[in-house]
Amino acid sequence: MKFKQIIIAALTLFTAVGCTDNFDELEKDPVALSANPAGQLTFTQLCMSGDGFYQWRTNLIYSGGFVQHYAGAWNVTEFGSKFKKDDGYATALWRNGYQNELKNVVDILDKTSGDPAAVNMNAVAKIMRVMVAQRITDIYGDIPYSEAGLGFSKGIVTPRYDTQEEIYTSFFHDLEEAYNQLNANGGSVKGDLFYGGDIAKWKKLANTLRLRLGMRISEVKPAEAEKQVKAALAAGVFTSNADNCIMKHLDATFNDDPASIDFRGNGLAYALVGNENGDHFSTLVIDFLRDNGDPRLPMYATPKTTSSLAWGAPLQPGETPYEGVKPGLFQWEVPMGASSTSGIQSYFKQKTTPFLHVSYSESQLLLAEAAFRGWVTGSAADYYKKGVEAGIKQLEIYGATPATQAAIDTYLNAKPLVAGQEMKQISTQLWITYIFNSIEAYSNWRRTGFPVLIPITNPDSETGGVTPKRLYYPNDEMQKNEKNYKEALSRMGGTNDWLNKVWWDAN
Repeated sequence: MKFKQIIIAALTLFTAVGCTDNFDELEKDPVALSANPAGQLTFTQLCMSGDGFYQWRTNLIYSGGFVQHYAGAWNVTEFGSKFKKDDGYATALWRNGYQNELKNVVDILDKTSGDPAAVNMNAVAKIMRVMVAQRITDIYGDIPYSEAGLGFSKGIVTPRYDTQEEIYTSFFHDLEEAYNQLNANGGSVKGDLFYGGDIAKWKKLANTLRLRLGMRISEVKPAEAEKQVKAALAAGVFTSNADNCIMKHLDATFNDDPASIDFRGNGLAYALVGNENGDHFSTLVIDFLRDNGDPRLPMYATPKTTSSLAWGAPLQPGETPYEGVKPGLFQWEVPMGASSTSGIQSYFKQKTTPFLHVSYSESQLLLAEAAFRGWVTGSAADYYKKGVEAGIKQLEIYGATPATQAAIDTYLNAKPLVAGQEMKQISTQLWITYIFNSIEAYSNWRRTGFPVLIPITNPDSETGGVTPKRLYYPNDEMQKNEKNYKEALSRMGGTNDWLNKVWWDAN
């Protein structure tokens, strides 16, 4: 019954966004969703940032708390800062990512395979499968991939858990294949909310994802990482913010009930609103922006309304107007009250708030690291400068008042890439550019170890202050897929524990 509710909700969404050409036929048989690749593409893209269920739990509470983007709200502090386990939070991405996203892109691949009129649609589905599965494997480790989503078409209901190394090998193969497959004569891409069917943009996205994933394995397979990064750059990655992969959300009702989510609104914004303004940027974020004169500070945060020096008093002469909440503290534990800390700008909390999946800023910062490692030509300092500038300018999509070019230039000239500090600077800038996509920030932090986080000293931390290295599998996998589940655990430390590392995490 629950699955049928999701299918019917999905069909409603397709009608609302106007991306389904054969809705009348589908309405007669709601279970025939797999016959509608355009609708499924729309649905998958909406789910990736409109799913309030796992955006709240996986992106905000756990990932955002782990990498100290946020602090203060009850759930972010209790679970994301103190590292306490909650099975519903830990398994949210697994359950909805497989059920709503991966299943649909696998169906698109099945329905478009071998169809000369759907070559581009098939290629886009390959890219989407990588985008969806990358988040799942980076959060959990070894996962079902090669046999995932094949329960209906091939009767595989207990899929094997591929090793993460195997999955990454498939990612690189699929992205290269999709890039080569995309062409002007390959048919239209319908239902595409990311790029409106623009084939050139999809080719750049495939290469930019290849760059991201190449750098992700830099510490465990550096030679392969170098190969993939070089190939991605040669084929053509993002060249400006105009290439950014953005989901533009609609003014839809917020909801995180898995059986009836309206995915059209921004799921992270829903979570920020749902936390009743308890979310604040952490002291790590605010101090970095403020102390470095970063023009993004007022674009991200609002000034505090009362003093940090005297309870309930107005700001004192010379007092900074921007303060974060220390990770591990609830907002009501702030010495001078929550009003003595900065808030999050309201345009990040709207149903229509865009979601930035992959950015030019990210690509340039990753290339800065690749250049520093000697893997690509060009100046690491120049890539770095372009990446930081793009990260400032990308905030304009949310409605932030643009920083002046003079302010940007002043910042860039005052804070260039410094010899001996390259990895720290580049990784910290990635952490800043990934704000609101904390899942990616969490992965890059595990890879590099930067930024250096504020120690968690709360005595009730379940890990003794050690940041988890992954999220753990749903325990019911033991009943549903026992053999493959146990084999995966044997490769990942023997227990379903979140202190065991994923394959690429050699930090």
